[in-house]
Amino acid sequence: MYSNRTMKQRVLLQGHEGLDLLHRISSADIKRLKLKEKAEGLFLTPSGKIRCWFEIERLSADQADITFDGDFPGILDSFTFGERYTLTPTVPSDSTGPDSEESRILALRPCAGKEFSLDGDVNPLEVNLGHAIADQKGCYPGQEVIEKIIALGSPARRLCRVRSDSPLPSPPLTLTDESGAESGVLTSACGGLGLAVIGRRHLKVGTRLRAGEVTLVVESIAP
Repeated sequence: MYSNRTMKQRVLLQGHEGLDLLHRISSADIKRLKLKEKAEGLFLTPSGKIRCWFEIERLSADQADITFDGDFPGILDSFTFGERYTLTPTVPSDSTGPDSEESRILALRPCAGKEFSLDGDVNPLEVNLGHAIADQKGCYPGQEVIEKIIALGSPARRLCRVRSDSPLPSPPLTLTDESGAESGVLTSACGGLGLAVIGRRHLKVGTRLRAGEVTLVVESIAP
């Protein structure tokens, strides 16, 4: 289901017009970002689905360090109409060892290509990326859909941490309930610990599900 795993990339964005453009077209509130402060943001489709995830650190009034998953340069360029700025590739710092994977799962932190795709199929509120959407921010692509879901109270699916007494099988893998009905997708696994995107009907701590021949329990539900 989520197979377009990408390696994080990193660029230096220079130019206040570029930062202003990024503010207008993303979910991040760049204008409120203080020097040396970091924030996550998203480029969304008009239907509120994820196209690109990024983390920005404001270095100065007209410079920012940006780490991203997806086609950040291409999307920014597609919205550019005369704005003057530069993007300079830099070396990303990304830890992908087993310790960091376990920590990521424990923290219910989603990963591109695992918990969410970058082809406009996943809503950020389903995969614990609500913090990447700035409150009280002006219009940006996808905002109306996001605000409507927030107003309704809950997306159709949510990211959960799951646990099993046995090693979990390799994801992605469809999860089923005790009756055999599809209930969600196992998206990450590290030993008996994992992450899964689970439908609303099965969103309850303690719910028992199956991943192939392995029984697992919903341990925690992302806000």
